Amino acid sequence: MQTPPRLQHRLENGLLVVALQRPGDTALLNVDVRVGSRFESRGDHGLSHFLEHMIFQGSASVPEPAEVNRRAERMGAAFDAWTARDSSRYSHWLDPKRLPDSAALLADLLHRPVFAELESERAIIVEESLDEFDEDGRLVDADTIARRALWPHSPLGQNVIGAQENLKRFSREDLHRHHARYFGARNMVLTIAGPDDPQALLDAVAGPFSALPPGEPRQPEGAGAPPAGPVVELVEDGRSQVEVRLLYRTPGRHHADAAALRLLRRALDDGLSARLHRRLGSELGLAYSLWAVWERYSDSGAFEIGASVSPAKATAFVEETQALLRGLAEEPPRDDELAHIRFRTAWAARCNADQAEGLASMYGTPHLFTEAPADPADRLAATLAVPTEALARVAEATFGPDEHVACFVGPLDKPVRRALKGRVRAFGRAD
Repeated sequence: MQTPPRLQHRLENGLLVVALQRPGDTALLNVDVRVGSRFESRGDHGLSHFLEHMIFQGSASVPEPAEVNRRAERMGAAFDAWTARDSSRYSHWLDPKRLPDSAALLADLLHRPVFAELESERAIIVEESLDEFDEDGRLVDADTIARRALWPHSPLGQNVIGAQENLKRFSREDLHRHHARYFGARNMVLTIAGPDDPQALLDAVAGPFSALPPGEPRQPEGAGAPPAGPVVELVEDGRSQVEVRLLYRTPGRHHADAAALRLLRRALDDGLSARLHRRLGSELGLAYSLWAVWERYSDSGAFEIGASVSPAKATAFVEETQALLRGLAEEPPRDDELAHIRFRTAWAARCNADQAEGLASMYGTPHLFTEAPADPADRLAATLAVPTEALARVAEATFGPDEHVACFVGPLDKPVRRALKGRVRAFGRAD
């Protein structure tokens, strides 16, 4: 993986700017903010995502949302944004010659939003939230239910979109309050990736972003104590398949075991030859849609096995998944399999470095969570150097009955419910 020419500079207001030179005819302007659902109280739950929608609804200098969109699209793509549990991102993919114009507009939106057209945007957000609830208002989203159980004593267990009752009452005053707390320069990282040399990229955007108020770096509430054993969540729902989520609490992204957890995820789910797809998909035909994810934060993480399966196959899917996870400790990747996983890891890093968004995530975003993140090349080397013995040790520590949540949402009759409960509670213990 080649390291791009880059420059890091902290503006007088405390904003860290990371400028990255990459070949091509486009540029990316990217702002990461340390804010999200894990920073929210129960009463503010959903406010970070609501604010993300509203940032582009006009600024002090461009108060009309339609004009904001028109100007952005005259420079390149439309503005884009998303919110996670521990960060929000605001970005613009554009013609490099228009970087000063884009910086002026985006900086003004982040600094002086006016939150126009509140009610129409509220209707869109409430409609979006309906994906997680049924017609009776019951929560039926397996991802949310599982994470709420995995982090039962922390806002980290809250979903991103928020509670519907909050979404229906948030006001402009709420938005301005949340914005003033989190949208300071010292709570952000600005990344620019483009074809010009890093100093020229920095010079193109520094002026407008120097106007942001300094603010303070914000820290979230801790992850809290883990669940006290296997937690089984069963939610009856009228869909045709059962949504399965098996989650295991892990350390966070800065822990010494992080590299091993990254490789274990690839051992399970990185192409159709990985263990999860080969065994549960190709050989047994238990699920078409299945995956493994390691979701990590600064102080905690979740290793997830997920799938959509028929009710008749749900118990067999859980049993076979348990066998796969035990197998990672008993027969960890070695020789050809380990070489394959290492190649795939290096390949993914190369692919990421070929894209502007990937470069921003590799070289800019990590500064949001630690003052001195590891160099991406060094982190890759450390990951590739993890030995088989470490993979077995971390698998043994991770995939056990404790700090484990199993969530099932779908058509669950009594025999299926009974079988799923028994199978989960037997994991890691004598049957």
